[in-house]
Amino acid sequence: MKRLLPVLLIAACSATRLTHRREGWSSCHAADPNVVQCGGKQVAQVECFQPGDEACGALAVRYADGERVFLARPTGFEPGQEAPIASATVIRPELASDGSMIWFKPAQRRDEYWTIFEPQTGVKREVDGYQIFRIRERDPHSMPLWVARSPTAQ
Repeated sequence: MKRLLPVLLIAACSATRLTHRREGWSSCHAADPNVVQCGGKQVAQVECFQPGDEACGALAVRYADGERVFLARPTGFEPGQEAPIASATVIRPELASDGSMIWFKPAQRRDEYWTIFEPQTGVKREVDGYQIFRIRERDPHSMPLWVARSPTAQ
């Protein structure tokens, strides 16, 4: 147990809260197009701006209360006012089938680390490629986010 404590402390320190925790996220699932529904109500929509080949130019979550949280975007990017994005900011973004996680590889990263965002808690953290493999293994019905453009994404 003593050996596990430093690992847990490092993991906790590497997480970043991008927004506040949301209540009412029970019985959730991912639905097309890129929507998270809980108890039959839409609670969030994932927005892939300027989707490309297994990539998004910018990636955000828009909550039912209207808040939009960007997970990745180029400097100066604003929805509806954007020029074409020269290159993708995220590669292979996916939404868990239960809507609990979004994971993606930041395009500028050349190492094995990926980013996970938990829409309910608002926490963003980094994990290695093996953890992504395990997540995909446990959730074979995750949804690729670059395939369907969200109606609100320009």
